[in-house]
Amino acid sequence: MCGIIAAATDRSVGKLLIKGLHKMEYRGYDSAGIALHQETEIAHLRSLGKVKLLEERMIQEKPKGKVGIAHTRWATHGEPSETNAHPHSSKGRVFIVHNGIIENYIELKEELSSEGYSFSSQTDSELIAHILDYYLTKGQGMIDAMFSLKQKLNGAYAIAGIDQHDSEKFYLIRNKSPLLIGVSCDAHYAVSDPLAIADLTDNFIF
Repeated sequence: MCGIIAAATDRSVGKLLIKGLHKMEYRGYDSAGIALHQETEIAHLRSLGKVKLLEERMIQEKPKGKVGIAHTRWATHGEPSETNAHPHSSKGRVFIVHNGIIENYIELKEELSSEGYSFSSQTDSELIAHILDYYLTKGQGMIDAMFSLKQKLNGAYAIAGIDQHDSEKFYLIRNKSPLLIGVSCDAHYAVSDPLAIADLTDNFIF
């Protein structure tokens, strides 16, 4: 079990993402990570251990971004490590966070390896970013790539992703695993648990 949070707003979202992770730490505390869209690049920070350690790195490095995703992990596939921590990325363009189990991940890793993709982690999550990158390089937009991804995956999962080429949005897909959308007057959120953003909105789409 892991905790996912995503946000898109008109102000920097780093602090609210970290605050949301703290509230979902019961869902996993092996590692934590965050990706923030910074217009021309994506700031990507991961830490082994509790969310507090990630928060300390955020204070030191001060990344800013109006769109971001974050994750707190309970290890299933792959040991607790910074390399296995989310978000995972593909070629610096696509970044994803994932909760759930990809049942056909061995088959999918073999397919991706034959297409020239390499893997730095032991997880069943990194391949999600590579699949999205594969469809993007074939000319699909991010929405179509997410639909294509959903057709490839077997299992229960919730996924949030951001695209380095799109500084205004995050993208979501789910199958059976919890992922709720929260809406306020100036922001959109996605969370595994509504308590993570209960102080920001009470308007949820289940």
